[in-house]
Amino acid sequence: MTAREKLFAYNNIYDQEGSNDLFCEAMKESIQHHSSHCQLYQRFLEAKRFYVECIKSVDDCKKIPAIPAHFFKYHEVLSINKDDIEVHATSSGTEGQKSQIFLDSDSIKLGTKMAIKAMKYHGLISLIPTNYLMLGYEPKEGNEMGNTKVAMGMTRFAPAKEKVFALRAMGDRYEVDYFGIINALKRFNKQKLPVRIMGFPSYLYMLLKMMKDSGIKPLRLNKRSLVLTGGGWKKFDDIMIDKKELYQMVEEFLGIPSKNCRDFYSAVEHSVAYPECENHHMHVPIWSRVIIRDVKSLEPLGFNQPGFLSFISPLVSSMPISSIVMGDMAVLKDGKDCGCGIVTPYFEIIGRMGTSKARSCAVAASEYMKGE
Repeated sequence: MTAREKLFAYNNIYDQEGSNDLFCEAMKESIQHHSSHCQLYQRFLEAKRFYVECIKSVDDCKKIPAIPAHFFKYHEVLSINKDDIEVHATSSGTEGQKSQIFLDSDSIKLGTKMAIKAMKYHGLISLIPTNYLMLGYEPKEGNEMGNTKVAMGMTRFAPAKEKVFALRAMGDRYEVDYFGIINALKRFNKQKLPVRIMGFPSYLYMLLKMMKDSGIKPLRLNKRSLVLTGGGWKKFDDIMIDKKELYQMVEEFLGIPSKNCRDFYSAVEHSVAYPECENHHMHVPIWSRVIIRDVKSLEPLGFNQPGFLSFISPLVSSMPISSIVMGDMAVLKDGKDCGCGIVTPYFEIIGRMGTSKARSCAVAASEYMKGE
C-alpha cells in the first residue's frame, strides 16, 4: 500500500499531527508521479528549482510551487493517458471560460473514500428516505459542471424519495423554477420526511427572501432536515449576506434548526471538500493542508493574515493539481479557538478577486484588518 493510500485509509480525519509523516510521504509520491508523467509540470518545477528531494518534512510542502487555478481555464494538462480518464468536470457558471478537470479511477476511488469518512464524521449519513431540493443545475446531456456531479453524488448519503431542481434546463440555457421550488417545499412539508436542501447559497437566500416578501406562511419541515450549501455566491456577490443571517432565515421560514445548516467549500480545481463543523467553521482534514499566501510574493502567511487561499493535497493523480492557489482571499485561524473539539486550523473566505460585482481583494483585506 502506498503512502497516499495509507493516508486516505487513516481513521481520524482531523489528526494532522499523527498523520504528518504519512502526508509528507504522500506528497513526495504525488510530486514524483506528476513530474514523471507530465513533461510540462516537470519543466515547471525545474524552472522553479524545486525537486522531490526538497520535501523532507510537512513544512517543506509549503514550498511546492503553486499553480494558479485560473491556469486550468485555458490549458488541459494531464499526468495520465487520455484513455484512463473516467470523469470530465468543469467549473460552474453558464458563461465565460471554465476550468477543465479530468479524473482517473484511482483519484475517484480515494475521493469517494474521503467523502464517506467526512460525511460519517459529521453525522450526515442517514438511512431514512429523504426528499431533495437541489438549488443547482438540473442534470442534462452535455452538462459537465463539477457542482452538478457533486450534488448528485451527495444524494447517496440518504436514500432519495424525490429530487427537485431549482435551475431547470430550457433548451440551451437554465432558468430558476421558483414556483416549482415552492410547490415542492409545500409538498415535502406535508409528507413529514426529512428534507435535504443542497446547492448555491445565493439561490437559497433568494428563495427565502421571496417567501418573506410574498407573505408565504413559514413551513415546519422535519427537524432532521439539512441545508448543505456550497459553490459560493458567484455572480450574486452584490446580494450576499452573512451566513449566520442566512441560517436564521432558514430556521424562521423552513423550520430547520440553524445547527443543521452546513456550508461546504469545494472547487473543481481542488477535489477536497471542506464541510463546516457544528460551529460553522471549515477545518482542514488530514488529506490536505491550507496555506494563505501573500498577494505579492505568494509566500506563506501565519494565522489571521489575509491573502490568497492555497491548497496542497496528494488526492488527484490524473492532473498536477497537488499545489494550487485559488482566486479567493481568505484567512487561516487556529482550530483550538473554535470550541467544537476539532483542533486543526480552519479558514474563512473574505473575498474573491476578478469579479466586477465583488469588492476588490485589497478592500476586503483592508476591512478585515480593521475588524469590519
